[in-house]
Amino acid sequence: MKLNHIDLQVPDVQCTATFFEHFFDFEHTSNRASPAIAILTDREGLVLVLQRLKSPTEKYPEGFHIGFLVDDESTVLGFQERARAEGLEVSDVIRNNRGTMVYCKAPGELLVEVNASPRAR
Repeated sequence: MKLNHIDLQVPDVQCTATFFEHFFDFEHTSNRASPAIAILTDREGLVLVLQRLKSPTEKYPEGFHIGFLVDDESTVLGFQERARAEGLEVSDVIRNNRGTMVYCKAPGELLVEVNASPRAR
């Protein structure tokens, strides 16, 4: 069985889609003008569906996040530098037994992890 897609509910569909296109090289495959839904792909088989949040009071639980695994620590550091330079809220670098990682806030307060795991090498 293979994970096919992830569907996230976000307050601003197009703003969040632009974030994933810009920082993670996703490709928009749906009607770019729709305020209600965006369908993106990572070109490796994963589809990211973004749908407009139905109630503005709904929030993801504390600690909920999505993660991107990268090949090496320099990619994590480069992401952190780029994201900070572009005004995103980005954590300090965290190094532990799970790897080297940073967390940032995507539009809509969606937490995103970028991690170079020692097990992935």
